[in-house]
Amino acid sequence: MEGLVKLMDRVEIAANDWSLTPGRYAGVAPEEEDEDFDFEEALRDIHVELEDLNVEAVKLAVTIKKNFEELGG
Repeated sequence: MEGLVKLMDRVEIAANDWSLTPGRYAGVAPEEEDEDFDFEEALRDIHVELEDLNVEAVKLAVTIKKNFEELGG
């Protein structure tokens, strides 16, 4: 993978004060862009999922409170 791997020789390692930190030798792979990605649709999907999770959280909170009260809490 370009940018993530690099073969080094001792001369170059010595020139870098014998540091073996990968960041000195290998860069970061270029980020790939997905031209077909619809950010607005993804955001809507996340919003719908969050709404569902919030509804479920309220139901669970009521159940937990009821169970706690039944235990005498």
